[in-house]
Amino acid sequence: MKKQNNYFFEIIILPIIVIIFLVVSITTYNIQITKKQIENQISNKKIEFLEKQKKSVYNKVQFINSSIKIESSKIEADLKRKLKEKIEMAIKIADDLKKENHNLSKKIISQVLSKRLSFLQYNKNRGYFFVLDKSNKFIHHPIKRYIGQDMSSFVDKDNKLLVKNLRNRAKDSKIGFEKYYFYKPGDNKKQHLKLTAVTYYKPLDILIGTGEYIDVVAQEFKENFIEKLKANHDLDKYIFILEAHNLNGGDKFSTTLLNNNKKDTVGKMLDDNVPDFKGNFYRKNYLKLLREEGEGFVKYWYKKPKTNESKQKLTYFYYNKEWKWIIASGFYIEDLENEIEKLKTELDIYLSNLIENSIFWGSIFSFVTIILSAAVFYRIQRRISSEKEKLVNSEENLNKAQKISHIGSWNFDIASKEITWSDEIYHILETPKDKYKPSYELFLSFIFKEDRERIKNIFENTLVKKVSHNFVHRLKVKNKTKWVVNQSDIFYNKSKDSYMMVGILQDITEKYEKDKKIEEQSQLLFNQSKMAAMGEMIENIAHQWRQPLSAISISASGLKLENELGMLNTNKIDTGLGDIINNTKYLSNTIEDFRKYFIQDKIKKVCNLKLVYENCMKLLKPKFKNLDIKLVEDFEDLECEILENELLQCLMNIFNNAHDALIKKEVQEKLIYIKIYKEYENAVISI
Repeated sequence: MKKQNNYFFEIIILPIIVIIFLVVSITTYNIQITKKQIENQISNKKIEFLEKQKKSVYNKVQFINSSIKIESSKIEADLKRKLKEKIEMAIKIADDLKKENHNLSKKIISQVLSKRLSFLQYNKNRGYFFVLDKSNKFIHHPIKRYIGQDMSSFVDKDNKLLVKNLRNRAKDSKIGFEKYYFYKPGDNKKQHLKLTAVTYYKPLDILIGTGEYIDVVAQEFKENFIEKLKANHDLDKYIFILEAHNLNGGDKFSTTLLNNNKKDTVGKMLDDNVPDFKGNFYRKNYLKLLREEGEGFVKYWYKKPKTNESKQKLTYFYYNKEWKWIIASGFYIEDLENEIEKLKTELDIYLSNLIENSIFWGSIFSFVTIILSAAVFYRIQRRISSEKEKLVNSEENLNKAQKISHIGSWNFDIASKEITWSDEIYHILETPKDKYKPSYELFLSFIFKEDRERIKNIFENTLVKKVSHNFVHRLKVKNKTKWVVNQSDIFYNKSKDSYMMVGILQDITEKYEKDKKIEEQSQLLFNQSKMAAMGEMIENIAHQWRQPLSAISISASGLKLENELGMLNTNKIDTGLGDIINNTKYLSNTIEDFRKYFIQDKIKKVCNLKLVYENCMKLLKPKFKNLDIKLVEDFEDLECEILENELLQCLMNIFNNAHDALIKKEVQEKLIYIKIYKEYENAVISI
């Protein structure tokens, strides 16, 4: 019975618990994910709404600004066309008069023509004709003081000679155009810019001209443009246009030209010292923005149309310098909140339905799954566990390999000079990815100054010769020195029709420092070994000096004794002192041989290998003689470029080791074989 209960729990109850747990967990997880998605949708909706509205008001303002530029370009062309028509009309009148009065003089016909043209004023009597005779005197002009006056030397405020320029434009009886400054009828104080059409009428030898003042035409054009905007029902109600008098502000810094939302403000002057609902002087803010940037967005509080409440508004302002207009369009942030509330309601309904459906279908799925999965539950579980463990192990191994290797990759497009590199290079350089863009100059800035020229030469050689490179160099990263391996290769990219350089950068600082430490330890062991060798050398010195010192002592004692006995003569003195001198020379030479052994000479030079060996044996033969060690030698006369002292030390160590080994061996004949010979291009010392 107990086994049956256990079986029932393992096969039926446990799967039920697991399935219910999974359904609840999945449902909860889905709800959380959905909520997160809802939050993201709301956040995206806010961003989308703001961007859409900002783009909308920006486009409206720029549409008006573009229309101004397009229409402005037509003003002068349209004016020239109209003035040309007036001149053509005046020429026709002159032709008719000439035909009708061919028997009259040119002067009389010119006077009659002037009379007729004086009646042909247009554009609210601003436009008029003038007639200039061959002596540069006006026959006709609405400003009476100029009639009959010689205008040859008349200049406008830009120092333009009026008559000379008009005659240049009217050559060959063509209709020409000229801009100059001239007084308006009834205004003798200020000259205004004027566009004039002029022609030389050859039959009467006169200049006929007419013109219009550009500021008046431009003002009329602006007024017509505003009327067109008012009639354009496609424009948003939040568009408004101000004519700026002073961008620095003041109580009358601008006049409202257009405001479909508040038509009662049109034609009124504005004061910048007016706060919004929150006490911010928003007009000062957008004036400052226009002075510094010429355009931009400003957020402030303003009364919303059809309400008595102030709402937060975001407006795009643009300053058109040519017309000195401030063009603006905005939207109320409240509109976004309404959109968000609507979206929240829709998403809440969706979430409720999701929860209900998840519970319903989850229950059905649980029931069906329990029936189908009871028999295979444990097998599937074991398989999943096994695969999961493999996957986790693989991921861990991969992460460890990436972390241990410290390898970053990079690519360089030779044609575009564009460089990209992996995140690991940022990690090696300890530089934030979002702060710096990959570049050749950025990488060079991390290289030690004394290494940069070498690195640059390597890269330039790689680019020119299209070959790979592999070298080690230093980086200076946050006052630390890093050692890296830099490898690259070049290949031809068919898709881009250019050469690409690809490479890796590996941080080997840890390995380099370990190798350096090992090298230092090796040097320490070498020095210790040398100190031990020094002890042995001192022992060798004792062996070498014992016999000469004994001989010196005997010679000196003999001379002293013979002197005391009165047996000393010149020959004995010379013989005894000669022995002492020879033995002291031997001692001196021995000291010199030992001194050379300890010189740290790192300069290669050409040496005879046999002489190096013999110098070694001078120091060691007494030790070998005491042990009756025999040396069997077979030498070729060879010379090599070597570090002589280091080879000498090496031979000393080998022969000392041989000496110690032969002490331990109980053999009658102790032999060491030494052979020096040439093998191919190598010199070989075999011991």
